[in-house]
Amino acid sequence: MAVMLPLDEPSNSFELPPHIHPWLRAVVALGFTSFVASISLLFLLTYKLVSWQIKSKRSNQFVILIFNLLWADIQQALAFLLNVEWLRIGSVQVETPVCFAQGWLVSTGDLGSGVWCFVIGLHTFASVILDYRLPPKYFYATIIALWIFILGISSIPIGLYGSELYVRSGVWCWIHHDLSDLRLWTHYVWIFIFEFGNVLIYLTIYAILLTRIRSGYYTPSEAKRLKSISNFMVVYPLVYVVCTIPLASARMATMSGSPPSLARLCLAGAMIASNGWLDVLLYTLTRRIMIFSDEPPPENNGFDTFATFWNAQPRRFGGECTVSAQGTQPRGRSRVTLPSSNESSDDLFAGATGRDIKLVTTTEVRSEPAAPEDYEEMEMEKRRARPRSPVGRWSEDSIELSFKMEEVPHGMVTPR
Repeated sequence: MAVMLPLDEPSNSFELPPHIHPWLRAVVALGFTSFVASISLLFLLTYKLVSWQIKSKRSNQFVILIFNLLWADIQQALAFLLNVEWLRIGSVQVETPVCFAQGWLVSTGDLGSGVWCFVIGLHTFASVILDYRLPPKYFYATIIALWIFILGISSIPIGLYGSELYVRSGVWCWIHHDLSDLRLWTHYVWIFIFEFGNVLIYLTIYAILLTRIRSGYYTPSEAKRLKSISNFMVVYPLVYVVCTIPLASARMATMSGSPPSLARLCLAGAMIASNGWLDVLLYTLTRRIMIFSDEPPPENNGFDTFATFWNAQPRRFGGECTVSAQGTQPRGRSRVTLPSSNESSDDLFAGATGRDIKLVTTTEVRSEPAAPEDYEEMEMEKRRARPRSPVGRWSEDSIELSFKMEEVPHGMVTPR
């Protein structure tokens, strides 16, 4: 085990200046918000995964990846929530269990959040662009391997320096500032890899989707849906980069000999402490099917996990038939549409000779829970189809007879 560096002024216990207290309270508040939001969604997804397994004997890979991201977000939020202890006693105290726990959670939370955001991006690329998903046994083996990677990388500094590794680093505890190589290769290199990797993956997805939409790769119904989905590919990496890059750049400035002010460090800490609640908000708003669906989304379509609150909901019953014909001259085109909002369409294409016509019918059947109005409609159908009792039949026949009698002219009735 390597010899730990002696504590100097930047790494020793430190009494918090009065002007830093409001900044640190903001970090604690945002960390608490992320912790509550992440753990609430984690419990909800746990319930969903268990109920899906019981009802359908299957789950959804994307939901499981979100489940793991929430575990990392909880660790990250808890790390900054522990600053409440420094506010309580008015100083940062090294060589305490709270200091060690905070340093460990900063390492695993930041790294874990980066890993799972990157893996979700890879999974989105594979499912949406390549239409590929790992077989279940390889998928779960990959999850285990990634957690081993996260915990293993974070454990290397502890294996070298033991329990004295985490000391004061600004206004919370982390690795000693003089161990710059250890900070770089066990933390910041990976953070930057996942940041730029995330941006690259989602920009690639965005570019490919736009190219396919413009080239007619998808059916009209799919293209319409993908136009809105493609906009999300810019938001996902943006949230992660905006939350993590301020603190990463501040730490890199410290390594270069220009340490940031405590206020700037708190501001960067507030940004990264917001990562959890922003992840919850983002995935809840844009992929709400993972929360509100009674059955797991099918694995054969990467688009099925995308659904937003603000999109207009389709009508529950009806059909759509779209017929489009185009001759050899691009000037003439006819289109007939029977208005509806589900995912069925008929497309008519001209053949290679310009005289043949090819009819392509696309039908998508979905199952979903019945709404209250559906139950009312089904009850009405039951009442219509129910056999009539003799009393009911006679009363109805009497009413019909009375109507007929009223229609007969008085002169036609001869008294006996």
